[in-house]
Amino acid sequence: MSVAAICLSGFWLPVTGYVVSAAELKVGYVNLVKVFDEYQKTKESEQVLEQKGKQKQSELEGRVNELKKLRESLELLNNQAKETKAKELEEKSDEFQRLKTRSERELLRERNQLAREILDEVEQTVGEYAKANGFSVILDRRSLLYGEDGYDVTDEILRLLNDRYAKSGKAKR
Repeated sequence: MSVAAICLSGFWLPVTGYVVSAAELKVGYVNLVKVFDEYQKTKESEQVLEQKGKQKQSELEGRVNELKKLRESLELLNNQAKETKAKELEEKSDEFQRLKTRSERELLRERNQLAREILDEVEQTVGEYAKANGFSVILDRRSLLYGEDGYDVTDEILRLLNDRYAKSGKAKR
């Protein structure tokens, strides 16, 4: 008989220093992917990052056009002037690559930081919800092979997060 079967059959099961019967155990699960994706703070953060990405892309396109013009003007010059312009073109091309790499890295770092903050907030909210509603355990849906719909608290967690976010005044109106 598995540990879960023993627990669910009503036998006593020692858990981290506590003795808990199946009758006292209140379990739920949450779909963290859905909560993260549908949380208004996530949506707004993604919009901000997308706008920053477009802004950086626009800057990079300006640099690309500058490089194209420099290449075109290179063809019209004599050999000595070509060498000077070719060196300038190479330097600008290297600068462009550094700028592109730095921009991508900055956006990725900002996206990861925001995701960490949001996941920490979700985790804290799940813990508060569990304590307030008498849950012993709330699991992530991804770690379940099966869970009855009645144990899914995803929508309640999502509603709680979005309500708090709206009340914080940070949500876009």
